[in-house]
Amino acid sequence: MYYNRKLSENFSQLIEPSGKLRWLFDFVKNQNDLDFLIGKNKTKEWVSVYRGLSRLITITKTNSLDIIKIDGADAYKDIMPDLYGNFSTNKNFESLLFDLLENVRTNKKFDRYYNNRKEGYFQNELSRKYGINGNSDSEFVIIDKEAVIGYDKQESKNELFGTLRGKYKDIQRIISQKDAVRYGKDLENKFIGNELDFIAVDRTGNILLIEYKNGTNTSGIYLSPLQIGLYYDIFTIFDREDFKKALISQLKQKQAIGLINPNWEIPKGLKNIVPVLIISEYNYKSSAKEKYHEIMSICRKKLGQDFLNNIKTFNYTSLEGLKDW
Repeated sequence: MYYNRKLSENFSQLIEPSGKLRWLFDFVKNQNDLDFLIGKNKTKEWVSVYRGLSRLITITKTNSLDIIKIDGADAYKDIMPDLYGNFSTNKNFESLLFDLLENVRTNKKFDRYYNNRKEGYFQNELSRKYGINGNSDSEFVIIDKEAVIGYDKQESKNELFGTLRGKYKDIQRIISQKDAVRYGKDLENKFIGNELDFIAVDRTGNILLIEYKNGTNTSGIYLSPLQIGLYYDIFTIFDREDFKKALISQLKQKQAIGLINPNWEIPKGLKNIVPVLIISEYNYKSSAKEKYHEIMSICRKKLGQDFLNNIKTFNYTSLEGLKDW
């Protein structure tokens, strides 16, 4: 297992102050519907620009330090083909990116990624609020998005991740058999993802494993203990000191770029891993909260009363920010 999403120095410097692609940082910061996702794995590293759930471009390195590759979904290539391919780092492609963005903003087929003000819209807003637009006194900062643990071999992933996921698939089956009408049929076939929405660190040094759900996603909310439990298992199994070192190095790099406020004070030591559920614009007439507590009770009966006993839950709105759920 490994976890280290920090970019190499020569790649990170492209979007740091005085970097050849610094204009891209300023462009994204000035567009409220855009955000960055940066990271790496064993084979590549990337800087991506997202609009909600939609990845407009992904920049990766080539064999030359002066050439980058820009990729994206075929739907975007059809709109703006000149934006994709190999570019010199000295070339400013801002006008092409802006034209693509204007097309996407007005094309209804992309509404589900952002314009519908559901999952993508609020994920983007949360990420910017606690990232690129964060304050020096923000209660927490987001260090990683779509976070995953890496595995050196597929066999290792199947053995560990597959076993852990199987545990929660069994609970899905128990829930479905208990009341398929109330909770849903064939839950054991419902996919449990392998990416965590956000990893954050708060001002006291707690590591926050954040799962986000939109308030309209009733089943996603009440079944979230299964997904959160799986991620919590994975990240608590991972070597704690390696995890802390990776997070601090990523935090410092993001501060150098400006993706986290440079004046946000890094805690002197990282402490507990805390699971967090954030729901955007929850409708309190919904049955999701009642069912959530029922699912949590089933999980604790099966896995022990300590299951996610330190979880924190919040409702988020644009006007009020985070409030206890």
